[in-house]
Amino acid sequence: MPSRHPRRSGWLLAVAAAVLACLAYLNALDNPFVYDDHDTVLANRSLVDLSNLRFILVYTPFRPLVNASYALDRWIWDYRPFGYHLTSVALHALTVVLLYVWMRRILDDTTPGADATLPAFAGAALFAVHPIQTEAVGYVSGRSEVLSAVWFMTALLLGRSAVTSGRRVSAVLGVVAGVLALASKETALALPVVFLAYDWLLRPGTDEGRRRRLWLVAVPLLVLAAAAGGYRFLAMNGPSNGVMTAVLNAMTQSIVIWRYVGLIVWPFGQSIMHSVHRVTHLADPFAWIAIAALLLTCVIGFRLRRSDPVSALGIAWFLAVLAPSSSFLPLREGMAEHRAYLASAGLFVVISSIVRRRTIAMKAPQYSIRLAVGVAVSILCVLTVMRNRVWSDPITLWSAATLYAEGMWEPRYALADSLREAGQCAAAVPEYRKVVALRPAHRDGHTNLGICLAETGHLDEAEREFRRALEIDPSYARGYTNLGALALMAGDATRARDFYREAIGKDPNNVLARMQLASLYENTFHDYHSAARMCGEARLLAPSTPGVVDCVERNQRRAVSEGR
Repeated sequence: MPSRHPRRSGWLLAVAAAVLACLAYLNALDNPFVYDDHDTVLANRSLVDLSNLRFILVYTPFRPLVNASYALDRWIWDYRPFGYHLTSVALHALTVVLLYVWMRRILDDTTPGADATLPAFAGAALFAVHPIQTEAVGYVSGRSEVLSAVWFMTALLLGRSAVTSGRRVSAVLGVVAGVLALASKETALALPVVFLAYDWLLRPGTDEGRRRRLWLVAVPLLVLAAAAGGYRFLAMNGPSNGVMTAVLNAMTQSIVIWRYVGLIVWPFGQSIMHSVHRVTHLADPFAWIAIAALLLTCVIGFRLRRSDPVSALGIAWFLAVLAPSSSFLPLREGMAEHRAYLASAGLFVVISSIVRRRTIAMKAPQYSIRLAVGVAVSILCVLTVMRNRVWSDPITLWSAATLYAEGMWEPRYALADSLREAGQCAAAVPEYRKVVALRPAHRDGHTNLGICLAETGHLDEAEREFRRALEIDPSYARGYTNLGALALMAGDATRARDFYREAIGKDPNNVLARMQLASLYENTFHDYHSAARMCGEARLLAPSTPGVVDCVERNQRRAVSEGR
């Protein structure tokens, strides 16, 4: 039965969907920084000075808006993860509201007058709490997806307003929102495609009307996307990788797309890193099966254009949004769940259309539909909460990843590092051994294995690993400081001194080696002149080094006293 106050109930349901989004991620707010967060936030020099706007925007030239959001978070929260997660969850809740509004609008376009609140709520609420979104929402470095989605949805709503009202102001604001979406993530390249699909499927009219709408909104968006895509392609890849590389990458991603669909339908087996079947030749049967299935999906979407245009739009949305990451550029990680964030909204649009058709078909009150939506939302919310718990501990997160990234060294290296940082070197050693077995030339793998071997008392094995790291990279100054520390553990101060000197020879700006040498000169060799000189050089290189000023003054006094 339609509500007596459809507008009021509609906004209440929009708020309810946003609240569900927040509740699902409440236990993610205290999760730590992990993986790429160390680069995007903790080691990001541009975040330190909020007044240096130019540095903030050019530091990540393809996603300046995301970096600006990190800078604002750092200004408010310093480096406390809670605040960064709070921002991401708030952006997710806003995306959910915008998606709800978009679903209501397009459902109204197909059957004006019918109540679209329940179908729109179903699609938006399922999107809000589905665990496929956890990597975009609960992982600070996944924010680009959520921020881009906010502006993507805003651009669509403004574009629709422009074509329904004819107002140029809405069209201009829609293009501005498109620029902001592109400044957040390159997935926004799909924006003109999605808008054109909407206009073609849900806005019938005369040829003249279509041309007017085309020039009002679609053409500016197409020009914007073409310019942004060309810049990105030339700057990051260019023609150097060749057409074949792009084709093989697209074939690889045709398989990955179906894995995303599988996780949306059956959200089990999630991981921060997935192993991927890489296509290396054009005759790969798995790729052609995946491509055939995609073509069949496109045919189904085309056939639905008259009977169910909203579902046809949802299918086009899903495929178009995944397209930028499925072609041209070979990706470091062939599959990443955060890439499905905005794309999955297309499938939830399909779900909202299905619910709408069922509610229209049912003459009795739709208690069964409400119950089904409620049960599905509850189950998915519980799964999201459970997935957030996995992200709460780096060791748990990477342990799970090793199960779904078989044969990949990256998750094992991250797991080993997490164990070492937690003081569990004995458990880290076998993981590091697996890393160097999979990737023998991994310099840092050998280095960190050596550190853990030394900490567990295996000094001879540790030395072999440090020397292996130097074989891989003879200019690696840290390799010599590690050997120096190992010599000290073995009680050989003379050998340690020689290693630290070698480290300075490889890296003239090495402060650590100078401070270690100063300690040796002062406490072991009682050469206070040399100790003062080492600390003096360290002070010139890094004046804020703890204890460096006191080291200089103390050793200068001792050198003068000894001279007397």
